[in-house]
Amino acid sequence: MNSGLVRSLAFNCHQLLAPAQECSDKMSTAIGGVSDYWVDMGGEEFKQHCTEWIKKMNQFKAAIVQIESEMMSYATELQRTEEAEAARVKEAQRQASEKAAAEAAAAAAAKKTGKIK
Repeated sequence: MNSGLVRSLAFNCHQLLAPAQECSDKMSTAIGGVSDYWVDMGGEEFKQHCTEWIKKMNQFKAAIVQIESEMMSYATELQRTEEAEAARVKEAQRQASEKAAAEAAAAAAAKKTGKIK
């Protein structure tokens, strides 16, 4: 798993927030429109169910925000590791290139002096 994939997954989590907020808003609107007449006819129970659902949506949104935050932190940590590994590989390649150049120069010098290995 790389940092880009983790960031993408975090973004997917973030996209859940708007529909959750919309659901919560619709429930709030629904219970705001319940008149006293409907309260006496079971509307109070409806209000309670909606209020409970709103609480669950708020908990869901908080959990998603927490997960998204932790995923972004993990992505940052992965990115640092990836960058360190890329730097290590680049340095190893540079050293290998220098070693090959030094060996080639030594072989050329030995060939000129007649001392071929």
